[in-house]
Amino acid sequence: MTLYILLAIVAGTLGGIHVPINGALGERIQSTLIATLAFYGVAFTLIAAVSAVVGDREALSALLTVPRWYFVAGLISVIVVGTSTYLIPRLGALNVFVIFVGAQLLVRMVLSHFGWLQSPISPINGVKLLGAVLLLTGAILVVRD
Repeated sequence: MTLYILLAIVAGTLGGIHVPINGALGERIQSTLIATLAFYGVAFTLIAAVSAVVGDREALSALLTVPRWYFVAGLISVIVVGTSTYLIPRLGALNVFVIFVGAQLLVRMVLSHFGWLQSPISPINGVKLLGAVLLLTGAILVVRD
């Protein structure tokens, strides 16, 4: 469990800087679209190389059999990163992050409550609602000028 928590901390730390870097790139070259293309170009190249080395042909074959709606995650990812790239120079990295986290908290609470998208069921209760209210209150306080 400790390893998983440390991995989550590392990924969260990297997540805290990767999109602001892309926002700075978009501002520097004055193009959200091209900055997002660069972001996904590098990501695609890296994951393609790792996948070629690992060579998990069974998973690649299985990918051809899944319902097509699963691929909407790629579209959502482009929208999230592109929107972040556009908004960070305008709202600031912290404000964008806090707003995104607040929105994600609400959506993920509902997904977990109902067990949608293969999420383990974790019903919304009073303690979770209190936690969400406190987090959202904190988010509002952080983004206020």
